[in-house]
Amino acid sequence: MIKKCAAPSFANDNWYQVVDGISSGRTAMAIDSNMFGFWNDVAGKPASGKIAFAPPLHAPNSKNFESNIWIWSLAMNAASKKKGAAWLFIQWAASKQVELNGAVAGKLVNSPRASTWSDKAWLEYATKPEFNNFVDTFKTVQDRAQIAFTARVGFAEAMNAWAVAMQKMVNGAGVKATLADLASEIRSSM
Repeated sequence: MIKKCAAPSFANDNWYQVVDGISSGRTAMAIDSNMFGFWNDVAGKPASGKIAFAPPLHAPNSKNFESNIWIWSLAMNAASKKKGAAWLFIQWAASKQVELNGAVAGKLVNSPRASTWSDKAWLEYATKPEFNNFVDTFKTVQDRAQIAFTARVGFAEAMNAWAVAMQKMVNGAGVKATLADLASEIRSSM
């Protein structure tokens, strides 16, 4: 499907290009892209109001699915010389009211606060017809969704190696040999 349908640039595209493809109407589908709902409410974009959401697919004999969820977070460096100020900022930025205001204004993607997801103002905004099943899909997947990785030393390098291996396989490299080489590369860097 990737070979027949994807843009020629797909192997080098990052999420900015995927968002541009979706919002411009050049891309028909993106997986694991719940945040794209916010481009459904942008005047002048060809796909505005046309992006729909659905839970992820699952194996034919499976009743369940697994779903990654992407959220933004704030952290404080242990070496910070101004931990008090940093902590006050984190408390403010992650407060119920700031999270809700950001979500309702379409400036905050995937608020991690349950209070936002149960707030009438947010639900009125996020269930507008142009969001095409965004809230219902989120509610369907929320109990199965998780942050599916733990960032650690070497994670970025492993993910880059994985992306390169995927590109090689899509472009015709043998799957078994490419995955074996990838596993060896990742193991040797750990």
